[in-house]
Amino acid sequence: MGLFDQLMEANPQPVLVPEIKPDTPHYEAVGRFVTSFATAEAAVHMLARHISGLSDQKARIVFGGMRLPDLSEIIRQITRIDSLVTNIQAEIEACLTQIGLIAKRRHMIVHRSSNFFDGKLLVTNVLTTKSLKSTESEVFEIQEMSDMQSDCMRIYLRLAKIFSPEKHRDQRKPLVESFVYGEWRYKPVPPKTPNLTSRTTVAKKKRQLPASPEK
Repeated sequence: MGLFDQLMEANPQPVLVPEIKPDTPHYEAVGRFVTSFATAEAAVHMLARHISGLSDQKARIVFGGMRLPDLSEIIRQITRIDSLVTNIQAEIEACLTQIGLIAKRRHMIVHRSSNFFDGKLLVTNVLTTKSLKSTESEVFEIQEMSDMQSDCMRIYLRLAKIFSPEKHRDQRKPLVESFVYGEWRYKPVPPKTPNLTSRTTVAKKKRQLPASPEK
């Protein structure tokens, strides 16, 4: 009996290979990004507990369940009051700023409906917005989600070196350090404002208007 026959005898039911749909890479990127963001957000909580000076139990009561923007602002205030070393303050601020930018994209992809169309992942609030005038639609590319995932990993590692330096000594290795402290990969695209007229354009139009007749 050949190998194929043995396999068929052991498993008479046909082996179904999952179909790889065109949208699979996009939704896989979504899953990896969202889970990595949760890890980075957890690092912000651990940092807050560390620099607060409270016991772990008390700090969990105070900071547990707090929204990321509120938690970030508290951390910023503590670093100013405690006058932390300048480079530590700068490192914390860099991580908080970047995760704040990423959080805006994460909010869209988690709290809005999505649809895969024409090779792109489209996210919109058209089904939940109070007014159709407030409808927003965004396109999420695989590369963008991969960049945000990478930055979330680095945010965790950079903050972990502050709240738990002894457990993250490997970051001192050249290759690891070049990854962790390299340039942020996610760079937000400026919002489009097609109806916004610049001051220069307004001034130019005023100069072109015919002079009003004297009365």
